Amino acid sequence: MILVDSSVWVDFFSSSPGRAGAELRRMIDESELFALTGVVVAEVLQGLARDAGRIEQFLAQWDMLEPTGFATYREAAAIYRGARAKGISLTTLDTMIAAIALEHGTSVFTLDQDFSRIARITRLALYRF
Repeated sequence: MILVDSSVWVDFFSSSPGRAGAELRRMIDESELFALTGVVVAEVLQGLARDAGRIEQFLAQWDMLEPTGFATYREAAAIYRGARAKGISLTTLDTMIAAIALEHGTSVFTLDQDFSRIARITRLALYRF
């Protein structure tokens, strides 16, 4: 399973998608297993200026991976603290996405370099294309 980050969805929905958007299109066309999480859905939808209803319905087609409880939030905080101790600045949202991916044993498909930083200090796997 692959957790697709908002940065890839933004590329996918852009008027001229790049390599990541094209790879996501291939994954959709070939019915590969991937998922979203609520944080990603919120990030994608909050950036929309048009077609919000259509895109909401489109995103609702895929599995959702969500935090299973307190441990997910504790892991996100540990990632944040571990990064900060190494002089790495991360957002809470990115640490939450990483914690959810780790909890569910999924890789993350992203264009956001913060996830590369997280992968260097955790066991987070990144989807390479």
